[in-house]
Amino acid sequence: AKKRRNNPGRPGRMVANDIHPLRIDSLKDAISRSGLSATLTDRIVYTNYDASAFPTPKSGKLFDCIIADVPCSGDGTIRKDPRILSGWMPSIGNSLHAVQKKILKRALQLVKVGGVVVYSTCSLNPIEDEAVVSSVLSWANGYYNSTDTAVDDKDGGNVELIELSNIMLPTMKRSPGVTDWRVANYVDEKSSYQNDEDKLADDVPEMQWYRSYEEAKIDRFTHAVNSMWPPPAT
Repeated sequence: AKKRRNNPGRPGRMVANDIHPLRIDSLKDAISRSGLSATLTDRIVYTNYDASAFPTPKSGKLFDCIIADVPCSGDGTIRKDPRILSGWMPSIGNSLHAVQKKILKRALQLVKVGGVVVYSTCSLNPIEDEAVVSSVLSWANGYYNSTDTAVDDKDGGNVELIELSNIMLPTMKRSPGVTDWRVANYVDEKSSYQNDEDKLADDVPEMQWYRSYEEAKIDRFTHAVNSMWPPPAT
Protein backbone atom coordinates (compact mmCIF):
# COMPACT_ATOMS: atom_id res chain seq x y z
CA ALA A 1 0.00 0.00 0.00
CA LYS A 2 1.10 3.56 -0.60
CA LYS A 3 2.54 5.47 2.31
CA ARG A 4 2.03 9.12 3.16
CA ARG A 5 2.61 11.79 0.59
CA ASN A 6 4.16 14.37 2.91
CA ASN A 7 7.89 15.08 3.28
CA PRO A 8 9.63 11.77 4.15
CA GLY A 9 12.21 13.65 6.20
CA ARG A 10 9.63 15.12 8.55
CA PRO A 11 9.84 13.55 12.05
CA GLY A 12 6.80 11.56 13.06
CA ARG A 13 5.21 10.68 16.36
CA MET A 14 4.38 7.28 17.83
CA VAL A 15 1.38 6.58 20.04
CA ALA A 16 1.73 3.56 22.34
CA ASN A 17 -1.60 2.45 23.76
CA ASP A 18 -2.68 -0.23 26.22
CA ILE A 19 -5.87 -0.61 28.21
CA HIS A 20 -3.86 -1.78 31.25
CA PRO A 21 -1.95 1.04 33.03
CA LEU A 22 0.65 -1.35 34.49
CA ARG A 23 1.62 -2.52 31.02
CA ILE A 24 2.10 1.10 29.98
CA ASP A 25 4.43 1.56 32.95
CA SER A 26 6.37 -1.57 31.93
CA LEU A 27 6.67 -0.25 28.38
CA LYS A 28 7.94 3.13 29.57
CA ASP A 29 10.57 1.35 31.67
CA ALA A 30 11.64 -0.82 28.73
CA ILE A 31 11.94 2.23 26.47
CA SER A 32 14.03 4.07 29.07
CA ARG A 33 16.44 1.11 29.20
CA SER A 34 16.55 0.62 25.43
CA GLY A 35 19.41 3.00 24.79
CA LEU A 36 17.44 4.84 22.14
CA SER A 37 18.17 8.50 21.65
CA ALA A 38 15.93 10.99 23.44
CA THR A 39 15.21 12.56 20.05
CA LEU A 40 13.29 9.36 19.33
CA THR A 41 11.85 8.44 22.72
CA ASP A 42 10.57 11.98 23.30
CA ARG A 43 8.29 11.50 20.31
CA ILE A 44 6.41 8.61 21.94
CA VAL A 45 3.01 9.41 23.42
CA TYR A 46 1.55 6.91 25.90
CA THR A 47 -2.21 6.45 26.14
CA ASN A 48 -4.57 4.23 28.13
CA TYR A 49 -7.68 3.62 26.00
CA ASP A 50 -9.80 0.65 25.08
CA ALA A 51 -8.36 -0.01 21.61
CA SER A 52 -11.77 -0.94 20.21
CA ALA A 53 -12.94 2.60 21.02
CA PHE A 54 -9.70 4.54 20.51
CA PRO A 55 -10.61 8.19 19.98
CA THR A 56 -9.94 10.02 16.74
CA PRO A 57 -6.99 12.44 17.25
CA LYS A 58 -8.14 15.95 18.13
CA SER A 59 -6.14 17.28 15.20
CA GLY A 60 -8.33 15.22 12.89
CA LYS A 61 -5.22 13.69 11.30
CA LEU A 62 -5.30 9.94 10.89
CA PHE A 63 -2.41 7.53 11.39
CA ASP A 64 0.08 6.46 8.71
CA CYS A 65 0.51 3.01 10.22
CA ILE A 66 -1.12 1.08 13.06
CA ILE A 67 0.06 -2.16 14.67
CA ALA A 68 -2.96 -3.81 16.27
CA ASP A 69 -1.39 -6.27 18.73
CA VAL A 70 -4.70 -7.59 20.03
CA PRO A 71 -5.47 -9.61 23.18
CA CYS A 72 -5.31 -13.30 22.36
CA SER A 73 -5.15 -16.80 23.82
CA GLY A 74 -1.36 -16.87 23.45
CA ASP A 75 -1.38 -20.49 22.30
CA GLY A 76 1.47 -19.73 19.92
CA THR A 77 3.80 -19.16 22.87
CA ILE A 78 3.36 -22.56 24.55
CA ARG A 79 6.91 -23.52 23.64
CA LYS A 80 8.38 -20.77 25.82
CA ASP A 81 5.60 -20.74 28.43
CA PRO A 82 4.27 -24.29 29.01
CA ARG A 83 1.83 -22.99 31.65
CA ILE A 84 -0.42 -21.77 28.85
CA LEU A 85 -1.04 -25.33 27.68
CA SER A 86 -2.41 -26.52 31.02
CA GLY A 87 -4.95 -23.72 31.05
CA TRP A 88 -5.84 -23.79 27.37
CA MET A 89 -9.48 -24.14 26.33
CA PRO A 90 -11.06 -23.53 22.92
CA SER A 91 -13.47 -21.10 24.56
CA ILE A 92 -10.60 -18.66 25.20
CA GLY A 93 -9.98 -17.95 21.53
CA ASN A 94 -13.69 -18.17 20.74
CA SER A 95 -14.54 -15.55 23.36
CA LEU A 96 -11.81 -13.18 22.12
CA HIS A 97 -12.86 -13.29 18.46
CA ALA A 98 -15.43 -10.48 18.82
CA VAL A 99 -13.13 -8.01 20.59
CA GLN A 100 -10.31 -8.79 18.14
CA LYS A 101 -12.63 -7.85 15.29
CA LYS A 102 -13.64 -4.63 17.04
CA ILE A 103 -10.03 -3.57 17.53
CA LEU A 104 -9.07 -4.31 13.92
CA LYS A 105 -12.13 -2.46 12.64
CA ARG A 106 -11.26 0.58 14.73
CA ALA A 107 -7.67 0.48 13.47
CA LEU A 108 -8.91 0.58 9.86
CA GLN A 109 -11.11 3.57 10.71
CA LEU A 110 -8.12 5.42 12.19
CA VAL A 111 -5.57 4.85 9.41
CA LYS A 112 -5.35 7.28 6.50
CA VAL A 113 -5.92 6.34 2.88
CA GLY A 114 -2.75 4.65 1.65
CA GLY A 115 -1.76 3.71 5.18
CA VAL A 116 -1.05 0.27 6.62
CA VAL A 117 -2.58 -1.72 9.47
CA VAL A 118 -0.68 -4.73 10.83
CA TYR A 119 -2.83 -7.26 12.69
CA SER A 120 -0.85 -9.23 15.26
CA THR A 121 -1.54 -12.06 17.73
CA CYS A 122 0.51 -14.66 19.63
CA SER A 123 -1.92 -17.35 18.54
CA LEU A 124 -1.94 -20.01 15.81
CA ASN A 125 -5.70 -20.39 16.07
CA PRO A 126 -7.50 -19.46 12.81
CA ILE A 127 -10.48 -18.23 14.88
CA GLU A 128 -8.18 -15.46 16.18
CA ASP A 129 -6.25 -14.95 12.95
CA GLU A 130 -7.64 -15.83 9.51
CA ALA A 131 -11.27 -15.61 10.66
CA VAL A 132 -10.78 -12.14 12.11
CA VAL A 133 -8.89 -10.76 9.12
CA SER A 134 -11.26 -12.33 6.59
CA SER A 135 -14.34 -11.04 8.39
CA VAL A 136 -13.02 -7.51 8.84
CA LEU A 137 -11.84 -7.28 5.22
CA SER A 138 -15.35 -8.24 4.13
CA TRP A 139 -16.84 -5.67 6.49
CA ALA A 140 -14.48 -2.93 5.31
CA ASN A 141 -15.30 -3.61 1.67
CA GLY A 142 -19.05 -3.62 2.20
CA TYR A 143 -19.75 -7.34 2.07
CA TYR A 144 -21.11 -7.65 5.60
CA ASN A 145 -23.47 -5.42 7.50
CA SER A 146 -23.57 -5.02 11.30
CA THR A 147 -25.28 -8.38 11.74
CA ASP A 148 -22.62 -10.25 9.74
CA THR A 149 -25.00 -11.04 6.88
CA ALA A 150 -24.02 -10.60 3.26
CA VAL A 151 -25.02 -7.38 1.50
CA ASP A 152 -24.29 -5.89 -1.90
CA ASP A 153 -20.80 -4.44 -2.25
CA LYS A 154 -21.58 -0.83 -3.14
CA ASP A 155 -18.23 0.83 -2.50
CA GLY A 156 -15.80 -2.08 -2.59
CA GLY A 157 -12.04 -2.08 -2.64
CA ASN A 158 -11.62 0.13 0.43
CA VAL A 159 -9.09 -2.20 2.07
CA GLU A 160 -6.76 -4.76 0.56
CA LEU A 161 -4.64 -7.53 2.06
CA ILE A 162 -1.01 -7.11 1.06
CA GLU A 163 1.82 -9.62 1.24
CA LEU A 164 4.75 -8.77 3.46
CA SER A 165 7.73 -8.14 1.25
CA ASN A 166 10.79 -10.40 1.55
CA ILE A 167 12.85 -7.26 1.13
CA MET A 168 11.44 -5.74 4.33
CA LEU A 169 12.00 -8.80 6.55
CA PRO A 170 14.12 -11.29 4.61
CA THR A 171 14.85 -13.60 7.57
CA MET A 172 11.30 -13.78 8.89
CA LYS A 173 9.83 -17.29 8.73
CA ARG A 174 6.35 -17.32 7.25
CA SER A 175 3.75 -19.61 5.76
CA PRO A 176 0.49 -19.06 3.87
CA GLY A 177 -2.67 -18.68 5.93
CA VAL A 178 -5.22 -21.47 6.02
CA THR A 179 -8.45 -21.22 4.04
CA ASP A 180 -10.52 -23.93 5.70
CA TRP A 181 -11.05 -24.74 9.36
CA ARG A 182 -13.55 -25.99 11.89
CA VAL A 183 -14.47 -24.38 15.20
CA ALA A 184 -14.01 -26.32 18.43
CA ASN A 185 -15.73 -26.21 21.79
CA TYR A 186 -15.81 -28.45 24.82
CA VAL A 187 -18.96 -30.49 25.34
CA ASP A 188 -20.76 -29.26 28.46
CA GLU A 189 -21.84 -32.43 30.18
CA LYS A 190 -23.63 -32.03 33.49
CA SER A 191 -23.57 -35.69 34.42
CA SER A 192 -23.95 -37.41 37.77
CA TYR A 193 -20.95 -39.44 38.79
CA GLN A 194 -21.36 -43.00 40.06
CA ASN A 195 -17.84 -43.08 41.55
CA ASP A 196 -14.52 -41.25 41.67
CA GLU A 197 -13.25 -43.17 38.66
CA ASP A 198 -16.10 -41.84 36.52
CA LYS A 199 -15.46 -38.30 37.76
CA LEU A 200 -11.76 -38.57 36.95
CA ALA A 201 -12.55 -39.75 33.43
CA ASP A 202 -14.98 -36.87 32.97
CA ASP A 203 -12.30 -34.36 34.06
CA VAL A 204 -10.84 -34.76 30.58
CA PRO A 205 -13.35 -32.75 28.53
CA GLU A 206 -14.68 -33.95 25.21
CA MET A 207 -13.96 -31.76 22.20
CA GLN A 208 -16.75 -31.02 19.76
CA TRP A 209 -15.96 -29.73 16.27
CA TYR A 210 -18.40 -27.67 14.22
CA ARG A 211 -18.25 -27.32 10.44
CA SER A 212 -20.74 -24.45 10.32
CA TYR A 213 -22.41 -21.74 12.34
CA GLU A 214 -25.74 -23.50 11.86
CA GLU A 215 -24.42 -26.63 13.59
CA ALA A 216 -23.16 -24.53 16.49
CA LYS A 217 -26.50 -22.73 16.89
CA ILE A 218 -28.29 -26.05 17.25
CA ASP A 219 -25.95 -26.95 20.12
CA ARG A 220 -26.34 -23.46 21.68
CA PHE A 221 -22.61 -22.89 21.32
CA THR A 222 -21.64 -19.92 23.55
CA HIS A 223 -19.72 -17.12 21.75
CA ALA A 224 -20.53 -18.55 18.31
CA VAL A 225 -20.85 -15.95 15.56
CA ASN A 226 -20.94 -16.53 11.82
CA SER A 227 -17.59 -14.80 11.22
CA MET A 228 -15.72 -17.52 13.15
CA TRP A 229 -16.11 -19.88 10.18
CA PRO A 230 -14.43 -19.61 6.76
CA PRO A 231 -16.15 -17.18 4.41
CA PRO A 232 -18.26 -18.65 1.60
CA ALA A 233 -16.31 -19.53 -1.53
CA THR A 234 -16.48 -16.92 -4.27
